[in-house]
This record gives sequence, structure tokens and C-alpha cells, in this order.
Amino acid sequence: MNKVTVYEAIISALEKRFETAKWAANQAYDAATSEESVAENKYDTFGLEASYLAHGQSQRVLECEKDFLSFSNHKTVFFGEDDEIKTGALVGLLEVNAPLKNSKWFYLSACAGGLSVELGDGESVFLVTPSSPVGLTLIGKMEGDEVLLKQSGIEIVYEIASVL
Repeated sequence: MNKVTVYEAIISALEKRFETAKWAANQAYDAATSEESVAENKYDTFGLEASYLAHGQSQRVLECEKDFLSFSNHKTVFFGEDDEIKTGALVGLLEVNAPLKNSKWFYLSACAGGLSVELGDGESVFLVTPSSPVGLTLIGKMEGDEVLLKQSGIEIVYEIASVL
């Protein structure tokens, strides 16, 4: 796995999410300020609801912008096999005792937890924050360590195969 390629894919996904949020906020603003949003009687709440939606969308734009700027302002940090996992690490896990080598990739990020990025080779990288359950499990571990992750209520043992 090429960490620079992963980093660029994450930035691209965050930028796309930011642009989509701006578009949605503009749509909500247009709906809230259109002539059709003017209340016809005291029970007509369409305009009020549209203004709440516009406010929520504007908050989402700010959050997406913050994530994009925060991530793109940090340089890619490379880890060695003797380095502990911390924010900025790209971690490859292999399922222990699996008939097929099932691998998972996680990028520990200070922001945008929950984002999933598809790479050209069909693999996915999941962004996790240090405060998430997966992040808490990985922080401080090293290549070769085993970790226990829950998936759909089932605990699965993984080996940390690489820390980039």
C-alpha cells in the first residue's frame, strides 16, 4: 500500500465532501428564501423548517471545511516497524486464523472519523480517530502485535501486519 496515494485519495474525498456540503447548503438556503416559503397561515411551517435545514447545512459546511483544511495542512508522516501507532499512521491488519488472509486498512486521523476511501486496487481505507473504539485499540501498539476488534458483535483477532 502506498501511503502517499492513500493520503491524496483522502484529501480528494474530503474536498468532494466539502463541495457536496456547500451545494446542499445553497439548495437549502434557496428553499428557505424562496417566495414559496412565505407562510400562508399560522399552521404553515414550511419556511421555518427550511430555515432550520439551511442552518444545519451551513454548520455541516463549516465542519467539512475544517476537516479538509486540517487534513490537507498536515504532511504525510512515515512510520517504521519499531514505531508505535499514533495519529498519522496507516495501519494494515490481517485476520488471525482466517482461511483467507482478510486484510483491513485504517488511517488514524485527528478528524473525519468514519470516512471510507476506495482505492483503485479495490481496497478500502477507513479513517478512525484516536478516541474511536478502533483508534483506542490501535494507539500505542506496534507491528506484530495482536488486537481484538468487534465486528457485528463478534470479536475477531487481527495481527498488525504493517504500520506506514
